[in-house]
Amino acid sequence: MARIRTRRLVELCHRVATATKSGVDIRRIWEIESRQGPAAQQAAASEILRRISGGDPLAVAMRDTRFFPPLVVEMTDVGERTGKLDEVLFRLGEHYDHGLKMRQTFLIGIAWPVLELAISVLVIGGVIYITGVINDQPGAPGVDILGLGLTGASGALIWFLTVAFLAGSLLLAILALAKGWLGSGPTKLAMQLPLVGGALESLALSRLTWAFALALESGMSAKRSVELAMRASQNGYYEDKTSTVVDGVVKGREFHESFREAGVFPNDFLTALESAEVAGATSESLLLLARTYEDKARMAIRVLTGIATFLTVAVIFGVIIFAIFRMAMFYINTINSALEGI
Repeated sequence: MARIRTRRLVELCHRVATATKSGVDIRRIWEIESRQGPAAQQAAASEILRRISGGDPLAVAMRDTRFFPPLVVEMTDVGERTGKLDEVLFRLGEHYDHGLKMRQTFLIGIAWPVLELAISVLVIGGVIYITGVINDQPGAPGVDILGLGLTGASGALIWFLTVAFLAGSLLLAILALAKGWLGSGPTKLAMQLPLVGGALESLALSRLTWAFALALESGMSAKRSVELAMRASQNGYYEDKTSTVVDGVVKGREFHESFREAGVFPNDFLTALESAEVAGATSESLLLLARTYEDKARMAIRVLTGIATFLTVAVIFGVIIFAIFRMAMFYINTINSALEGI
C-alpha cells in the first residue's frame, strides 16, 4: 500500500489530536476517519478501526497498514504509553506541516528558472523542426543551423526524447538520494560541500533535535529516544553513527558524551546538549534548540533554492549560448562560402 501524502497526514494528525483531546472514543475517531480522504486512506483507517476494536494498540494497527511513516507510528506508540497521544499528534502535525512548507518554498523558488529552461528546450526543438521544413523545399541546400545533425520532425523528436531522458535521469537520481537507495555515501559526500553541507546539516539536526526532545518528554527510554532521533534525522551521515551513540548511552554515559563520540555532530549541538543535561532540562532545551535549527533550516532551504536556481540558470545560459554560437558559425560559414563563389 502506498504511503499517505504529507498534506493529508498533517490534516489527519490535527483531526485525530483534536478529537482525542476532546475525549472522543478512539473507535469513533477512526470510524469517522474511515470516511475521509481517498480510497487508500479510507481502507487504512478501516483496517485500523477493525484492529483497535479487536483490542490492538493504535500504534500496532498503524504499523501493520504500512500506510504511515515510521516516525508517526513510533511516536504514536509513545503517546499511547504515556497518555499524551493528543500532544504527540499535534506536534507530529506541526512537524510535517513545517517540512511541507519548506518543500513548497524550494519548489516555488526554482519554478521560474525551470520554466525558462523548458522554453529554451522548446525553442531549440522548434528551430530543428523549421530547419527540416526549409530543407524539404525544392533546391534547398540542406542546412543544419545548430550543427547537431538533427533536422525536421524526426530530429525534433530525437531532441525532445534526449532532453526528457536527461531530465528523467536527474529526477531519478534526486529521488534515489532522497530515499536513500544509493546508501549513505552520496549524502556523506554532499555534507562535505560548501553551502550544501551546511544546509543539509541544519535540515537533519532540526528533525533530530525535535524528535529527540519529544521522545524524552514523552518518557521513552534513553536508548529508544536516541534510536528514534537518529532515524528522524533522515540523513545517512548521522544514521550510520546510531550504534556508536546508542552504545555510549547503554554504557551509562551522558547524552552529550555519547553524541560526541560519534565524531560527526557540530559543536553548537553538543554544547547545547551538555548545558541542557547539566541544568536538568534536556527536553525543554532541545525543543528550543529544535526551533533554532528550524530557523536555520529555513535559511538552508533558501540556500539550496539559490544553488538550484544558479545551476538551472547556468544550464539555460549554456544552452542559449551554444545555440547562438552554432547559429553564428552557420551564418559566418554561409557568408564565407558566398564570398568564395564570387
